[in-house]
Amino acid sequence: MDLESINEEWIVGLADGEIKKVELLEALNGLVEAERPVEADNGAMELYQKLVEAEKIDDALVVLSWLGARGKIEDIPETLKKLLSKNRNAVRMIEPAGFGGSLPIATCFERLAFLRSLKTGLLCYNETWGFGIIDDIDHFYAMLEIDFERKGEHEMAFSYAAEALELLDDDHIMAIKHNNPDELKRMLKEEPAEVVKATLSSYGNMSITRLMEKMVPSIMPEAKWKKFWEAARKGLKNDASVEIPKKRSDNIVFHKGGLAYDDEWFAMIGQERDIEGLFERFKEIIEKGIDTSSEFAQETLANRLSFIINGAPSARPEWKAEGFIYARTFQIEPTDLDTEKLIHDLIADNLVDTLDRLPSRQLQALLTILIENDKEAVTATLSKVIPVVSHPVLNEIMAALIANDVEEDVKQIMTSAVARRKASAPMLLWCQRSPDYVEKWNLISKGDLAFRIQEALEVNVAGAMLRAQNQLRERFQTEEWLHDVMGAMTEQQRRDFMRRTHEGQGWDALDRKSVIAKILRKFPELQDIILPTAGQAAAASKREVLQTSTRSYTQRQKQLEKIMTVEIPENSKEIEVARSHGDLRENAEFKYAKERQGLLMAQGAQLAEDLEKVKPTDFVTVSSEVVTAGVGVELSYEGSDTVETYYILGSWDQDEELSIISSETRLAKALMGHGAGDRVEVPEGKCVVESVLPLSDDVRAWIAG
Repeated sequence: MDLESINEEWIVGLADGEIKKVELLEALNGLVEAERPVEADNGAMELYQKLVEAEKIDDALVVLSWLGARGKIEDIPETLKKLLSKNRNAVRMIEPAGFGGSLPIATCFERLAFLRSLKTGLLCYNETWGFGIIDDIDHFYAMLEIDFERKGEHEMAFSYAAEALELLDDDHIMAIKHNNPDELKRMLKEEPAEVVKATLSSYGNMSITRLMEKMVPSIMPEAKWKKFWEAARKGLKNDASVEIPKKRSDNIVFHKGGLAYDDEWFAMIGQERDIEGLFERFKEIIEKGIDTSSEFAQETLANRLSFIINGAPSARPEWKAEGFIYARTFQIEPTDLDTEKLIHDLIADNLVDTLDRLPSRQLQALLTILIENDKEAVTATLSKVIPVVSHPVLNEIMAALIANDVEEDVKQIMTSAVARRKASAPMLLWCQRSPDYVEKWNLISKGDLAFRIQEALEVNVAGAMLRAQNQLRERFQTEEWLHDVMGAMTEQQRRDFMRRTHEGQGWDALDRKSVIAKILRKFPELQDIILPTAGQAAAASKREVLQTSTRSYTQRQKQLEKIMTVEIPENSKEIEVARSHGDLRENAEFKYAKERQGLLMAQGAQLAEDLEKVKPTDFVTVSSEVVTAGVGVELSYEGSDTVETYYILGSWDQDEELSIISSETRLAKALMGHGAGDRVEVPEGKCVVESVLPLSDDVRAWIAG
């Protein structure tokens, strides 16, 4: 606005025409900022007087609001009463609007304008009561009567309405529902994305959870939400005006003015300084196939990629790696980078963490970039990395090295690890799933690989190694594979393999029985290995009767009941359905169902046997003189001031939160029979039994279930 042409005369002259509120306030505020406040104040005062004389009440209120905020009106409530004196209903709204109280003057004028706009029949919304229709306005008592969807007819004071009531325009989602329910039904069915946009436009940006709260049940029943949201999300995927966050707790952002994937959109990316936020934008570009060919887009992406690669903290090396990956994806060279040094740092630093933290789909791209820049250094580093990475990462490493002509190096790494019995569970899993390369490289025979897998199953591991170990263990439940590898063994090797399966530490009782049953179906001559000798049978008969809590015993009873009454009958139906599909030799569904039948039968038999061996108890009569099943124990360790408390129960009992441990644990067995003051060697080191305690109320409640 050109303030040169604006003065008191110009301001006062506005009284003779139609006042444009925005233009007027811009002029008055502009004069104040230009250090011409006297002109603004005097002009506004004279304009106000002329508007009052002309009975232009609405325009006069605009000017009065500005003067009031400037502190130029001594008694605003009294001034308002004079201005509105010809409308007693409006005068009754002055006090509820907040004049004379602690609210800012501008807020009071906004509330007054709101109250003056109220009419019967208007649609409204309250956060607590939801959608409503104004039925009556009682100016004498300063009350509204509103028919709310959730509450029915409800009285609301003017003062509360000015604070908590929203009048709805025709585009509000609840107004659409009220005025045109058939149109809303059509939109819900045919244009779910538009319904979401209308809801966001009505209530503002919000999380997915909050969106659901706004729409259910007022717009649709809960049963239809999931299907609706899936369709809406699909429709919004290519809508630039809506940004759906990765986390459900973050807000969906709706740009009401619309947004296109143009230079303005890329300019927004250029201002982004959050690295994770940039990655989300990059994914959006890829998923939506956004055109990045313009010069501005190319410059912006090059700049942001440089920002990521240079700015990634040392604790997040995967961000630096992703920067290079996206640069390759977009075919853009980041600006002002010492690429050779940065890539060398990626190779030399903790490459294991970088590879583990990246999504699998990005690993080959990164490895290709690294190999292209320094094949020798990458190969040397990966020879150390391969034995310690997870199976998904190992898969991508192997594929990338082979694809980039480093197969001979990979072969040497694998051959050395297998020959020295140093191959990790993920490496053995890769061998088991890559028979072509195992044969091509002459790595190991089927039988020897099975023995190595047995060895790997007996190693205590965690995390990614445990996941790979469990996948290897699952292979033993595949009867066809088991028979195939044992068929490739000599008779003595089969006996050794059976013995290790029977006696090894890598199995729980249920899995062991299942595997042995599968072996014996093909090789029944190995049964003598698992039959107990006369001495073993006699020793077993003398063993102490095992106990467990009534809670754990009941849980296993229910597990057995479910297997016998639900899972086995369902499996029988699956077998019949699969049998009806034809040739059983080529029927994968039938084979799977029969395999599952064997597993369920083995599980049921094991549970039934366990329930026969173990007896339930509530440990009520147990004395706390010495450590035994059914007591608590306080331990202190040498060199430590802390005291640990454990409650030892029966064979199947365990609860980390209540410090309940099984009587079959090594710690419990080491403590058995000892009393207060005894020094005991336990798996964690030397300790002192500080005291033997009765079971706590919480533990007894746990036992009772």
